[in-house]
Amino acid sequence: MAVFIANLVLVYAFIPFTLFLYEADSEFTFFQKIKSAVGYTLAMMVFIGMVIGIAYGLAGYVKYPTQQLTSGVLPFSAVNDRGGNFSGLNMTNFQCIPKAYLRNAVPTKDEQLCDANQPNFIIVTWRLRVSLAVYIMAIQSLIGWLLFLLFAGVGVLAAPIDWIQQFLNRPTSVITKSEYIRRARLIAQRSKAVVNMTQVMRRQERNRKWRSNLKALEREVNQLEEDEYQLERVFPQGEDGDVRWVLFMLSFWVTGFMGVAGICISLAWLVHIAVYLLPSYPLHPMLNDLFVVLDGAFSLLGVAAFSAFCLYLMVVAMKGNFIMGLDFVFIKLYPMRPGKTLMSAFLVNTGIILTMAPAIIQFCSSAFAVYGSNTDIFDVFGNQVMYLQGISWIYQFNIFLYAFYAVVFISLVMTVFKGRKKWERQRDKYAAYSDL
Repeated sequence: MAVFIANLVLVYAFIPFTLFLYEADSEFTFFQKIKSAVGYTLAMMVFIGMVIGIAYGLAGYVKYPTQQLTSGVLPFSAVNDRGGNFSGLNMTNFQCIPKAYLRNAVPTKDEQLCDANQPNFIIVTWRLRVSLAVYIMAIQSLIGWLLFLLFAGVGVLAAPIDWIQQFLNRPTSVITKSEYIRRARLIAQRSKAVVNMTQVMRRQERNRKWRSNLKALEREVNQLEEDEYQLERVFPQGEDGDVRWVLFMLSFWVTGFMGVAGICISLAWLVHIAVYLLPSYPLHPMLNDLFVVLDGAFSLLGVAAFSAFCLYLMVVAMKGNFIMGLDFVFIKLYPMRPGKTLMSAFLVNTGIILTMAPAIIQFCSSAFAVYGSNTDIFDVFGNQVMYLQGISWIYQFNIFLYAFYAVVFISLVMTVFKGRKKWERQRDKYAAYSDL
């Protein structure tokens, strides 16, 4: 519970306050920036609190479907103390006591309601008020699911494929100094053209064409920064140049290993979801059995494997976040670039990752219900959140899981067709390096 409270404070208080403080008007004094950030943060927290409070007051209940069992009653005088049998009742003909007991009476069909195995049972909904803390956790998880199914759906296959492509397109040797000077001169010429274009755009009218040119200019600036970054890596300078080159090559081998391992883990996750989570009754425990077997061999092996599979979901969700922010046109997030990430971009992406965390915890508690049974987190998500009024149908019909598979399929198609151009640029960029 403390972890979820800390996550809630970070996502909806600390990060927004820091973002508002950083984005405040540059002409404000420091205290004016703090005042503005506090005001915006409090306004956002009050709005979120009112929404959650109203929703909790109207729908903060769990509904458990239960099978109702009923029976009549017998006086103690009808019991034979010596034999323990019910006098006057032929126990071979029926099992239940009639609602209105009469000697030698036979219960009707509707009165056979004390037998849990008979087909004509009655389902009754048991409605209970859930605690406010659990309801807030459920809302956190619900919001996180909307981001998780999108970003993890993109990254679960795109991430390992991208890692493998980075390994396959790696440079094989350091470029010469003359080649470095030639490429640096080309980058300088392109940079000068960008500066000239920026000066021209400052004098132009800001219309649709101007905005289109601005986007093209931003893409060119990003490409220049990427080219400069890669050029510095393939021509390490300084006394530790050889060491940096070795580490640079080692990073590609680590990336290649991550790609192969990631493909295996991603396929295991997709199969596990299809076999264990999507059917009404699981076809096989899948990874749950694996963790149990590993625990039998050595207690920490099962825990380590469980942690690795859960952590992998966070890694691919982060990778999907970066891919969506940089490469996809229909949604634009703050880009993350090594050494060039703005503070606002760092805060926004950190907030997105923390928002997905409760959904990942809920997903893992459901996916590994056999291995993690009788735990507190399973009691919260498996026995309470799954039955919350108003949102239980989302989990009952696996809406998020089917949406996750849809995003996986779409991202795989886009990765194959759109990613090919990116991989070809990487291969062409390093082609000259491989020939030297």
